[in-house]
Amino acid sequence: MNTRENIFRSHGFGKVAPWVDLANSLEWDGFGNRSDRLDDPLWLASFLQHWKFRPAPHQHAPLVALKRLRDVLRAIAEKLGAAKPLSPAETAALNAALSVPVRQKLIQRQNGYRTELAPLHANWNWILASIAASAAQTLTSEQVARIKICANHDCRWVFYDRTKARTKRWCNDRTCGNRDRVRRARAAR
Repeated sequence: MNTRENIFRSHGFGKVAPWVDLANSLEWDGFGNRSDRLDDPLWLASFLQHWKFRPAPHQHAPLVALKRLRDVLRAIAEKLGAAKPLSPAETAALNAALSVPVRQKLIQRQNGYRTELAPLHANWNWILASIAASAAQTLTSEQVARIKICANHDCRWVFYDRTKARTKRWCNDRTCGNRDRVRRARAAR
């Protein structure tokens, strides 16, 4: 595993969907300190590599647009975690990110044919639209009820609850769960 993948995977990214990783790219450490992973070129390169996004060579990442989309995705995750509907503004912002001209292609594979959407211009707008599309796919699937926000207010990590009963409260029971239980026990004393 190369250094990029270590940076990306060691922090818990790459497990659910591109939109979740982008929403979590403003990362709290569990103690209230934040790190903006988008400011780290190695993290961004790992994100692109992991999700198989290929920006045109020599194009700089549009950090302002990525951060704006991240804010929208974070707001959506907060709503999903609280089982609330999206606001019209959040829906409009997601639709705006999805609005990229595409064409449909027929692809022949070993087991037959399939269709695929391809961008008219393969650039950062297509990458942003693909990230937004991963959020839209989650919203339209049964997975939507499994998207949660860590109950540790100093973490707020977006995660996918894989438990059968969908009762998971923390992104990691050993770290955030333990911290939360200790805080509550101290407050009770």
